[in-house]
Amino acid sequence: MADAKGLFLEGKKLKEQKEYEPAVAKLEECLAVDGKFVYALHAIVQCLTELGRHEEAINYGKQLIEFEPNDNFSYIALSRAYQRAGMIPEAEHMMALGHQVAARAPR
Repeated sequence: MADAKGLFLEGKKLKEQKEYEPAVAKLEECLAVDGKFVYALHAIVQCLTELGRHEEAINYGKQLIEFEPNDNFSYIALSRAYQRAGMIPEAEHMMALGHQVAARAPR
C-alpha cells in the first residue's frame, strides 16, 4: 500500500499538468490513507473546482476548514469553489472569514 505523501505527490504532479480527473483519483487515494492530509484536501478542492464539480469541491472545502480553521487559504479555496458554483453570498462570506483569520495571524 502506498503512503499518503507519495500519493499526494503523484496527485499534485497530475494537477500541475492539468490532468484533473486522474489527480482527483490519486488525491482521493491519499485521503483514503490519511483523511486529514490537508495538502491533499487543498489540491482536491482546486481540481474539483476546475472540473466544475462544485458540490464535491464545496464538501471537501468544508472538511478543509474543519481541519484547518486558522488557515486563511482554506477559506479562500472554499470561497473560490462557492464563486465558481455561482453561490456569491457564500463565496463572499468565506472570503471575509479568510480575511479575519489572516488579520488574527501573528506577524
